[in-house]
Amino acid sequence: MQKKEALSFIKTNRNFNLLWASQILSQITVNMINFVMATRIYEKTGSTLAVSFLWVFYAMPAFFLGPFSGFLVDLWSRRKTLLYSNFLQGVTMLMFLLIGNHIYLVYPIVFLYSLLNQFYNPAEAASIPWLVKKKDLPMANSLFLLTAQSALVFGLGFSGILMRLFGKNNPVILSAVSLFAAALAVYFLPQNEPGRKNLANSFSRFLGGIRAGYLFVKNTKIILFPLLLMVFFQVFLVILGVTIPGISRDILNIEIQDAGPLLIMPIGIGALLGALFMTRIASKFRKRVLMKNGFWAVFGVLLLFSLLIPLLGQFKILFAIPLMLVLGLAGFFIVVPNQTLVQENTPPQMRGRVYGTLGFFGNLITLPCLLFTASIVDIIGSKLFVFVAALIVLLMILTFDTIERYILAADVKMTENPLTVKQ
Repeated sequence: MQKKEALSFIKTNRNFNLLWASQILSQITVNMINFVMATRIYEKTGSTLAVSFLWVFYAMPAFFLGPFSGFLVDLWSRRKTLLYSNFLQGVTMLMFLLIGNHIYLVYPIVFLYSLLNQFYNPAEAASIPWLVKKKDLPMANSLFLLTAQSALVFGLGFSGILMRLFGKNNPVILSAVSLFAAALAVYFLPQNEPGRKNLANSFSRFLGGIRAGYLFVKNTKIILFPLLLMVFFQVFLVILGVTIPGISRDILNIEIQDAGPLLIMPIGIGALLGALFMTRIASKFRKRVLMKNGFWAVFGVLLLFSLLIPLLGQFKILFAIPLMLVLGLAGFFIVVPNQTLVQENTPPQMRGRVYGTLGFFGNLITLPCLLFTASIVDIIGSKLFVFVAALIVLLMILTFDTIERYILAADVKMTENPLTVKQ
């Protein structure tokens, strides 16, 4: 993405800028409030399991409603869906001010916020082609991806600082104001929306599309393995997120509010460095080499966190920060080549269904794994759990080549006896 082209696009696309502003404010809000509430739950309970339920309640609407929300949004006005979703999410934010010491009231409020998000997200994605010319879609999508990543770092990284400087309720009030501002931005979008498609048979076609996507993934091993790898890494990231409060207290001996700037921001910076290096080395190394080296780096970071960092006394955090930066860099080297592999081997007409299958089964697997591992962390402690996690990553690396050979052999057989998948 060239800087001059991006600036020119932004200057000449007022309606996109309104939608973009809504996305930025919404993304910062959700990351900020997740960190704030996780911090408050852990301070009150000292339980990793209690923190994990925050993610469970946030994920439940996506699990039950996510596959159908896009269909429902197609029945409504996108502008009004964005407007009402942002406004009601702002009201939902204000509910956090009323919970007082009843910390478990956080869970239903988070559930309500996520429920509204199931309508906001597909309406937002569907609005981009409406507001942007076809030739400008790559630029628009790149800007959305860039701000989503930046909002993750900003929302998680600075919320702890805001809590220290202005009190625990300040991020909540700021989040509510941001969402009301996001609602105001989409209010000024055009009202002359494109006509609706004929939806008489859309739902049956929708269900048929889900089945076709599942069969394609199941029967195409070269797609199945990368998707399983992405699910594994998604589970790993979620578990890492809910264990950060425990790692902060038990391993690094720092306040939970400081985990944002000291741990999460270095991960984000590492990911940005990964984006810089990836463009230079992607053509020099095979994707499997980049992914495998990424997993080796993750293994090294976890091993050092469990065995070396606890021995460093007051110098713990000085070594922890660069390790988290390496973790962000390694994650980028795993995710991007893996996604590229999926995209290269998936027909264009199947990509949406493949990623829909990934999202559904990712949530399906993550929920029980998260609850199980959070319970284990409460029993054995963060130090031993990080060491066990390192061993699991090592096992993944040692079986990497064997699994790849099996998949390539399976795909050769599939080519010799092709299966017809409904497109």
